[in-house]
Amino acid sequence: MADSGSPSTFSLARFLSQETESSLTEDDDEDEVNAYVSSIEDEEYLQILLDKQRDHNDIRSPVDDWIKVARSEAIQWIINTRAFFRLRFHTAYLSVIYIDRFLSKGLIGNGKLWAIRLLSVACLSLAAKMAELKAPALSEFPTEEYNFENSAIQRMELLVSSTLDWRMHSITPFDFINSFISCICNESPNKQSVFLTTQILLATTKDINFVGHLSSTIAMAATLMVIDQSLTKESLVIKLKTTWLNRFLDHEDVYTCYCRILELEPVKVNVPKPNLATSLENRPVGTKRKRLAFNESEKKQLP
Repeated sequence: MADSGSPSTFSLARFLSQETESSLTEDDDEDEVNAYVSSIEDEEYLQILLDKQRDHNDIRSPVDDWIKVARSEAIQWIINTRAFFRLRFHTAYLSVIYIDRFLSKGLIGNGKLWAIRLLSVACLSLAAKMAELKAPALSEFPTEEYNFENSAIQRMELLVSSTLDWRMHSITPFDFINSFISCICNESPNKQSVFLTTQILLATTKDINFVGHLSSTIAMAATLMVIDQSLTKESLVIKLKTTWLNRFLDHEDVYTCYCRILELEPVKVNVPKPNLATSLENRPVGTKRKRLAFNESEKKQLP
C-alpha cells in the first residue's frame, strides 16, 4: 500500500491501452459513457442510494485459494462476454456483485470449477435481465469448454435469486460516478474522465481486496484517482471535507481503496469468436465440448 506521505507513480495511461481505447469506439459503449456524462442525480436521490447500499453489504472475501482463482477466471469471462454482447459496464459489475454475494453463502463444494462457470453465466444473465433493454438468449452465451443446457442455467438463476432473497437491485459504483466527478470537480464530467473511471471500476472486480467495500467507497476512490494520482491521506481527507458527501463516506476506507487502485492492472479483453456464441451447428467436425449431465441428487443440491 502506498505511503501516506509519498507521491504516486500511478499512470492513467495504462487504462488507455489498445483494448480499452478500442472499446470506446463501439457505439454502445460510447452511448453508456455519454449517458453518465449527461446524467447527474440530485442530492436527495444520491442520499437514498448511499443509505440503500448498506442493505446489500453482505459480501465476504472467499478464503479458499481455488475459489479465488475460479472467481478471477469467471470475472474475466464476464468481461469478455460483456464486450462480445456490448452490454453495459454496469451490467458486468452487477453480475460480479451477484457472484460475490452468492459465494459468501459457501454453497459451492470444493473444486467444482464447472459450478463457478455456471454461476457466472447465470449471474450475467440475471444482471442483463435487470439492466439491459434486451438480454441475450441463454443459448447464445459463449461457455467455452462447457455446454450448459438452458435448463441448467435456469435452475442456477433460480438458485441465485432465492439465495440472494430476491434482492437483485444491488447498488454499484456506476450509480455514483457521474455525480461524484461533478461534486469533486465542481463541473460537469467530461467523456474521458468518465471513461477512465469506468475502466478502473471494471479492473477492481478482479481484485479480491475490493470485495466487501461499499460501492460508494470504491466509486469515490476511482473518481479521486482519475482526478489526482498523488493524493496523500491528509490531502484526500481535505478534498472530501469540502463536499457534502463527506458525512456519508468513511475516509479510511476510501483511502484504502485509493491505495489499492494504485496497484491495479487494466483488464484485458478477449472477445469470444462469434461461432462460440451462436450455434453448436457451426463447430468444426470433431470439436468436442464438455456436456454436463446432472443426476437426481445433484439436481437437488445444485451447485
